[in-house]
Amino acid sequence: MNRPPSRAGTGPDERGPGPPPPGRARRVLSEDFFARDARVVARELLGKLLVAGDGRVARLVEVEAYLGTDDPGSHAARGPTPRAAAMFGAPGRLYVYFSYGMHWCANLVCGPEGVAAAVLLRAAQPLEGLEQMAAERARGGRAPAVRDLCRGPGRLAAAFGLSGQDNGLPAVAVPGCGQRLELVDDGAGPGGQVVVTTRTGLSPARGAELPYRFVVAASRWASGKATG
Repeated sequence: MNRPPSRAGTGPDERGPGPPPPGRARRVLSEDFFARDARVVARELLGKLLVAGDGRVARLVEVEAYLGTDDPGSHAARGPTPRAAAMFGAPGRLYVYFSYGMHWCANLVCGPEGVAAAVLLRAAQPLEGLEQMAAERARGGRAPAVRDLCRGPGRLAAAFGLSGQDNGLPAVAVPGCGQRLELVDDGAGPGGQVVVTTRTGLSPARGAELPYRFVVAASRWASGKATG
């Protein structure tokens, strides 16, 4: 899935590592990468590439960790309900849910199979396939600004065309399964200081005080400030 980087959206004002230089190897993340504590995985996902088979590529700059039955903010807090069943599946799979009756949100399942945890993909720096991202986001309406293509979990999922049909599908190499998405390490790193904050949009009763949000502080592509 190696492709030459697109020139669109990669100007000097991006304040991020941008596309990998020619010749830099890309390593697809394995199931073992995700078979760990979601908080560890979340931090290490910053700077990794979200790569779609059709050429869309974005670099993750903001994520949130959600744990299992002891995390009041997690969909798994009530056990393996039909909605949260994918969180209890094998690591490296997608957990995609519909939020507030408005948009889809994409997560990556973490930890050993049977122990629910996931990392919410909150924001990314678009690198390649910007026209496809804009078309998915616009849906016949006005195309969003480049900065807003993947800035926020609903926008990011929409930019990559993710929906409930992708729930439970692997984002790691699985024999016999065509990959729609891969997580790739190109060695560029997050491109700035990683800051840990409380999660956003949660009530106090749902663990709003837990420091499970990880964001690249200097990134203009993040959905919110690096404070909290």
